[in-house]
Amino acid sequence: MTVSSCNPANDPGSIIRAVDTTNIEKENPDYIEQKLRSRQLYKEIMQATSSEKMVTFVNFIADSLIPCWYGTKWNFNGTTETPKQGTIACGYFVTTVIRDSGIPVQRIKLAQYASEEMIKSVCESETIKRYRNIEFQTFISAITKTGFGLYVIGLDNHTGFIFNDGKKVWFIHSSYISPGCVVKEEASESVILQNSKYKVIGKLRI
Repeated sequence: MTVSSCNPANDPGSIIRAVDTTNIEKENPDYIEQKLRSRQLYKEIMQATSSEKMVTFVNFIADSLIPCWYGTKWNFNGTTETPKQGTIACGYFVTTVIRDSGIPVQRIKLAQYASEEMIKSVCESETIKRYRNIEFQTFISAITKTGFGLYVIGLDNHTGFIFNDGKKVWFIHSSYISPGCVVKEEASESVILQNSKYKVIGKLRI
């Protein structure tokens, strides 16, 4: 139990007070395991990079780390660091996953950036592309051609990941529309993607 107390030297009449821990996040054992594994993979890349290790790392983030978050509720002010506990805003979802993968980032500071500024900070500069008022299918074709990788995308008022697995392109994000939680959906079927007039996307820097 977490307790709080005043300094008796300053307040002789003080007593130890129990704090309500009902809403305090509890660690998720499965997520801890996935974080440790992801960070080990990242460490191996930093020691000796190779295309094979990069693919393994990206696939692990997309297929093992991120899925822990599916179903976690969205909230504009959500900042949870634990999947399926509390709520998470779109920007915090992106920066928390990046940090927990092992890539060093300032989670809170980046989450509060405009999505384009966040993308400039975490993505390879030469891969950043901007699209304004283009046909949706033209956009889908363009990101399909970018090839395998994990990308960060910024929209008019939203952000998330684009994962190109080499066969399909997925939009992974903390959705503010139904079902109102972290979801993975085919990019070509995303209402949020389709309705955004401005899109900026970049490949995550590893």
